[in-house]
Amino acid sequence: MYIIRSLAIISIFLLASCGETRKENTKSETKLPIEGFWERKGTIQFVNGVPVDTLLYGVDEEGMRNFKVYSEGNVFWVNDRNNGKQVWKGGNGGYGKFKINDSILTEYMSHGTGGMGAYLHYSKDSLNVPSMQFDFKYSLSDMNYTQLGGAVPDSEDNISFGEYYEKLTPKKKSKMDGSWKRAYEIFYVNGVAVDTTKVPTDALLDVKIIKDGYFIIQVDQTKLINDPSNPEYYGGGSFGQHVYDGNGNMTEYFEFGSGQGEFSCTPRNVECAHFATVSFYDDDMFLQVTKDTLGQGAAGRGVVYQRIE
Repeated sequence: MYIIRSLAIISIFLLASCGETRKENTKSETKLPIEGFWERKGTIQFVNGVPVDTLLYGVDEEGMRNFKVYSEGNVFWVNDRNNGKQVWKGGNGGYGKFKINDSILTEYMSHGTGGMGAYLHYSKDSLNVPSMQFDFKYSLSDMNYTQLGGAVPDSEDNISFGEYYEKLTPKKKSKMDGSWKRAYEIFYVNGVAVDTTKVPTDALLDVKIIKDGYFIIQVDQTKLINDPSNPEYYGGGSFGQHVYDGNGNMTEYFEFGSGQGEFSCTPRNVECAHFATVSFYDDDMFLQVTKDTLGQGAAGRGVVYQRIE
């Protein structure tokens, strides 16, 4: 099971931060109505611009799990769609930035996993651009969201389709809520840090978002592996539920994966959970260390995450 190989190092941070003045947190407190976690429930059919039918996953069309989150200018999505014929065995996912202008939602996707990661890598290199732009018309209410276009059937002259999402009920907010990028990796022996490694973000991007009790992870390795016949080229991602007790203990309950992350688990299944201790340097950087007392893989490894603006 492909569950985060990201775990990292504190000493690099201490060296880098010596002599620096801590910057004030200037992030805007203004939240857009679209912010939050959304689950795709199906597809809406429009005729002459009027919604006439809703095709629900698992009822009217083949089901898949597909989640999307918008927060502070960042967008993440992940699904478990795979026909079993691809080199990678999990689903697909993406990470980027977004903007809203009137009725147009624009996503600037820069990294991904599975087929999306491969597509973005090829397209960005071919066009020499940092991201690919996707424009969607959208409609939004408190608990429902529809975007025209995306992973839907081809449109005809008077018929079009939109992705239909419902908002996940927020669980518990925590200090860990935010978008984060892996900056350093630490290795421990008997609880002592013995090696530190800076993550080369120009070759490997490991990002995750935590919000309202949920998380999405995306690890793009297309520049690190550079061999589409190798499953690791397609990276790995996941969706699940997140619990932080406020006292340095974190649990990530993984439910499914993308890229080479081929697994499926029921919600809050301890057999698919990652247990870690967490310590904050400040509001914008923390260290998580996989607990070594639970028989977990990657025990004794740490990751330093830095907030994404």
